[in-house]
Amino acid sequence: MHDDVERITIGLDDTEASWTALRWVAERAARHACRVRIVRAVDPLEPEEGWTHHRLVAGRSLVLQSAPGTQVELDAPPAPIVDALVGAAQPDDLLVVGSHRRRRLQSALTGLLPDRIAGASHVPTVIVPDDWPSGQLDADVVLAVDADTAPEVVDFAVTEAGRHGAVLRVVHTWQESAPVGPPVVAAVVESPVVERAAAQAVLDDVVTRIAAASPALIVRTELLRGAPGGTVAVAAEHHGLVVVGRRHRSTFGGEVLGSVAQDLMAESTTALCVVPLEQG
Repeated sequence: MHDDVERITIGLDDTEASWTALRWVAERAARHACRVRIVRAVDPLEPEEGWTHHRLVAGRSLVLQSAPGTQVELDAPPAPIVDALVGAAQPDDLLVVGSHRRRRLQSALTGLLPDRIAGASHVPTVIVPDDWPSGQLDADVVLAVDADTAPEVVDFAVTEAGRHGAVLRVVHTWQESAPVGPPVVAAVVESPVVERAAAQAVLDDVVTRIAAASPALIVRTELLRGAPGGTVAVAAEHHGLVVVGRRHRSTFGGEVLGSVAQDLMAESTTALCVVPLEQG
């Protein structure tokens, strides 16, 4: 329910992207009731750093300046970064980390690890780019869908839009397939008209499900032609949050992010939420 206190875990280190993510959390806490857990994300194999307690306290102050009265917990578990954050966030509603879009090796937490953290998390994970523009949390929510989009991904986006009274923009992309087989067969089977119609059917199915569950929600649709990742990144720019589902399980047993999520992390200043699928 929207009146419940939302529980958020945020990973914090000493980089600009990490503190941008904390500002995202602070703005969210100013809009609705939140309980925030700030976790120092430093690998225990690294030398202990004297700024740890000071930075955690400074992080709490930043949240309270934007959202006085917010319950803020500080934590510095002696565990590897991914384990610490995923473990701390497991009972929560959101896990939030920062990301350097153009400097992916800037730090352990805000460089390549957001991919791994979002892939391992049991809860929706918001990845906030270091150049995220403040003040966009009340803008539209963008839901990127395909034929395999799971109900829990749609449900999260619906709840997110409803919580802030935002418009939900449901986006789906399509591309013409390269001709395969004899020209006559290829022209029939792979007609752009047929492919576009199939893509429209995917979009219509999702919107029908949303309308049945949340008839009061304002929903806009966009059927876009182009490569999924880059096209969604352009469509999501200047909006409040873009929501995608976590794609599939790797051969090593861990979850990995799909191309749309990867491209969004690299190309968009909009915060990205990766929603895990329920384990059946």
